[in-house]
Amino acid sequence: MLFKNTVRFGLAALMAVSGSAQEEAIAPEDSAVVKLTSDTFHDFIKEHPLVLAEFFAPWCGHCKTLAPEYVKAADELESKDIPLVQIDCTVNQELCQAQGIPGYPSLKVFKNGNADAAGEYQGGRDAKAIVSYMLKQSEPAVQVIEDEKAFKEILAKNLDSTLVVDGSVPDFNETFYEVADLLRDENTFIQHGKDGKLAIYLPGESEPIVYDGEDFDAETISKWVAVQAFPYFGDVNGDTYQSYMSSKIPLAYFFYTSPEEREEYESHFVDLAKKYRGKVNFAGLDASKFGRHAENLNQKQQFPLFAIHDTIKDLKYGLPQLAEEEFASLEEPLALAAKDITEFVENFLEGKVDPIVKSEDIPEVQEEHVFKLVGKNHEAIVRDSEKDVLVEYYAPWCGHCKRLAPIYESMAEFVHGSEELKDKVLIAKIDATANDVPSVEIQGFPVLYLWPAGEKSEPIQFEGPRTAEAFLAFIKKSGTNGADGVAIYEEYLVELEKKRQEEEEQKAKQAEEDAAIAEEEDAQLAQDEL
Repeated sequence: MLFKNTVRFGLAALMAVSGSAQEEAIAPEDSAVVKLTSDTFHDFIKEHPLVLAEFFAPWCGHCKTLAPEYVKAADELESKDIPLVQIDCTVNQELCQAQGIPGYPSLKVFKNGNADAAGEYQGGRDAKAIVSYMLKQSEPAVQVIEDEKAFKEILAKNLDSTLVVDGSVPDFNETFYEVADLLRDENTFIQHGKDGKLAIYLPGESEPIVYDGEDFDAETISKWVAVQAFPYFGDVNGDTYQSYMSSKIPLAYFFYTSPEEREEYESHFVDLAKKYRGKVNFAGLDASKFGRHAENLNQKQQFPLFAIHDTIKDLKYGLPQLAEEEFASLEEPLALAAKDITEFVENFLEGKVDPIVKSEDIPEVQEEHVFKLVGKNHEAIVRDSEKDVLVEYYAPWCGHCKRLAPIYESMAEFVHGSEELKDKVLIAKIDATANDVPSVEIQGFPVLYLWPAGEKSEPIQFEGPRTAEAFLAFIKKSGTNGADGVAIYEEYLVELEKKRQEEEEQKAKQAEEDAAIAEEEDAQLAQDEL
């Protein structure tokens, strides 16, 4: 596998597949999209101060969906001297590896001719969003607005961007520009006025949020902006999803079935958001478009719905739901009580709510030498105090996983039968599409982690060639027990080959004996016929 493909089965993937895939992922020759290769990439980046690059694969469905929007954006931005380029990673593998491409399509922004310091594209994936995002990247990080009337007009017209305003805070100018450069993708930074305050103006809110801290260093202010810049009750969609996911703050979803229903609950969620600012973000989600995302949160599609996703631990929490039969027989639309939502949020923050864990049933019998894990027993097994546990996180449909299977099973059989290893090492696997495994980040299929023996050990990702010898060497080097399976495995292979040859010789000998007997029987039959 060329790279680690991020596989969070979340809203981003749901949004990507909700559109109709185009026939081709690669842009037409007559479009403004520039095709780059390993030979032309670096020179092109050096010659252009701002470039948006798509790293793609021709077979990728998401790339095909993006293609027409990317082409429209490229055509519109061509006159602004902001080129959009494509790099085919199936042809330019070394370049894509050097750029650390995590999946297809990956969009990166290159500035100031620097090919080694790309930023991740953080905007939406339709033409309008791409154009808007790249035009913003071409502008200065901070807008200086002296005229009061012009500033008020900006506030009045601002419907979708958070404004961060420096009112001439003493000794803060350089730091403000530093913060603006870091967070400009999600916010608009303005210098205006002389009140000496730092304030945030949220879209649709009349009153600013004023910073009341004492520290004005870049790290402190960046954290403050990152928390306060979210709307009290926004909406999760293609433009905002990644920002919510990267905020490192639990996200509370309200799945609504109509704009009227959203409006009915909005004031309550705004009150909660103000009370628990920085602890939980609250946002609506249009169930008519993205209702399937409920399943990613281990919830049934029963709307309206309220659920919380701890994005750091990747744990999901939700209010109790009805049995399918009970929900289907409802005569009145489902309703959520405001007091139940409030109580649930309070209990969540106090650690009184158990997460909803997706899991297969624990196997009654292990049918293979590879130990089958499920969500319910994953933590207990991998944190074995005595064994180093190597786990393959796989998907049933993954071709790479299928090719690895016989190698992995053969190694597991060897470990299971080795007196020196069986009490020190466990070879395991888990279907990561059917089970929650929040303790590891699943990036691509298959991905393998070694859990060194010890209840408090941290998993170590395997990144070498997928061979039994490489796995065993990794276990010896990174495991607690230092189990040396490599030398034993070499002896095992010699014995295995010797046994195979003996079996072939036995089969050949048996075949010769069978042929001789058949010849004698044929001769006897011929004699009897005479």
